[in-house]
Amino acid sequence: MLVIPTYNEKNNLRDLVKRIRQVLPDMPILFVDDNSPDGTAEEIRGLMSADPAIRLWVRPGKQGLGSAYRETFLKLLDEPGTEYFIAMDADLSHPPEILPEMVRLLGMHPVVVGSRYLRGGRVENWNWLRRLISRLGNWYARVLTRVPVSDLTSGFVGYRREALRNLSLQDFDSEGYAFQVEMKHRLHKSGANIFELPIVFTERREGASKFSFAIIMEAAAYPFKNWFSKKN
Repeated sequence: MLVIPTYNEKNNLRDLVKRIRQVLPDMPILFVDDNSPDGTAEEIRGLMSADPAIRLWVRPGKQGLGSAYRETFLKLLDEPGTEYFIAMDADLSHPPEILPEMVRLLGMHPVVVGSRYLRGGRVENWNWLRRLISRLGNWYARVLTRVPVSDLTSGFVGYRREALRNLSLQDFDSEGYAFQVEMKHRLHKSGANIFELPIVFTERREGASKFSFAIIMEAAAYPFKNWFSKKN
């Protein structure tokens, strides 16, 4: 199952679903919308009318990326049948064309990360400052958490059911990039093997970026808190 949180992503959805269906015609897709004011939920309902494998959960307001994933995974783990979940962004930054390979790899690894910083991966349409912040942030998080993953802030991640079951998801409190770091850190601590798959990440074409100074600061705080807690 694909799990795709949304907030003001109306203009990206038709292209996203079209590209997904070109490579995975029957894959269930669950959109988790934080009551977007731009009509995202209505657009998804329109897509649902033609595609019975699409589902929609609407939350009462904007509560954050980490909260969306925590609540969704906890609910899905109570539903039988789905053996793996793939988290991806709705803004077309993550290439749907790589999904069949991610599904194949999930047959061999409990966690598969779409990595911008593995050989063969790259980022398109970012300026030099954004690239520098991301590179330094990943290096900093990797050093302090000691998680051997090159792209700790990646949001394009596949999880087998048992990998998520080994986590206390209700205890997570991070959002944004910090949530992505915390997930990989806790998975690593649980003993899960994390495999990286190179991807080409493309900056969004439609809508406003969720990237902000507050998100950067939260992401920077989590590795430091983890490092400090080990020292005391």
